[in-house]
Amino acid sequence: MITLNQNYTYEKLLELMDELVDTYPEWMQMRELGISHDMRSIRLLIVGKGKPSIICTAGVHGRESINPILLLHMAQYYGECAKERKSINQMNTAQLLEQYRILMIPIANPDGYVIATEGFGQIRNPVYRQNAKIRQINHTYWKANARGVDINRNFPCSFYHRSMSSEYPGSENETQVLMRLFQEYDSEIYLDFHSRGRIIYYYRNAMSEEYNAQAYNFAAYMQQLSKYKLGEPEDELSSVFGGGNTVQYYAESIGKPAITIETLDDFVDFPNDCRYQSDTWQELMEIPLGVIAMLE
Repeated sequence: MITLNQNYTYEKLLELMDELVDTYPEWMQMRELGISHDMRSIRLLIVGKGKPSIICTAGVHGRESINPILLLHMAQYYGECAKERKSINQMNTAQLLEQYRILMIPIANPDGYVIATEGFGQIRNPVYRQNAKIRQINHTYWKANARGVDINRNFPCSFYHRSMSSEYPGSENETQVLMRLFQEYDSEIYLDFHSRGRIIYYYRNAMSEEYNAQAYNFAAYMQQLSKYKLGEPEDELSSVFGGGNTVQYYAESIGKPAITIETLDDFVDFPNDCRYQSDTWQELMEIPLGVIAMLE
């Protein structure tokens, strides 16, 4: 099972997902959503039984290695509490997961995770491997996919900005997997976990004030739980290169709150040191279940 404060390879995380489904079959299912450009599985872990859903993703940026582990540990914790009929901070875990489900994609960019944690030698496609090395970026700072495309800048939405000649909006396998997921499931909110600044971004410039007021209510609740800062409206367009991300696409296409949760301090290096896992877990552990309680 998942133990905090240790490192995990991508392959080990897949094994742990299998273990979770085997341990909590009443509460968890797993689906393969697609395959990355370097031929790695992108998997969905479904926690709960209800039809209305919340979506949680991690690992969109390869080097942000802490959040995939924390999402899986969260699934484990919720599964254990539901199985044993234990409450979490007075929230009836089993009851909430009977009515809702959490759609978790712990490693949305598996190629990036493998590159950042294990090096360029793990890239299977020789052309991708050579192109990655030519860019002269230390593998520990790699956040793109195996083709070198930043998934979090590849979504077709208002502020998309092309950054590579070989890409276009929605060009990447990983991007397409998330786009299909957003459209397939009936979801109420989307949480995308990243790792830079202990801050929560909720405001979407392309959306109405009514939309942003609703998103603010969720973000303010998450702020209470995590003690993170809230981002300012002007932060979203601080750079022309900041568009085309997961939350912008979800907000514009689904019309529901889409929130980025940035864990860890700005100074933390990549890939994220495993010693930060326990403290960050304490900050995040109640958030998805608490969001479901808010939806009740």
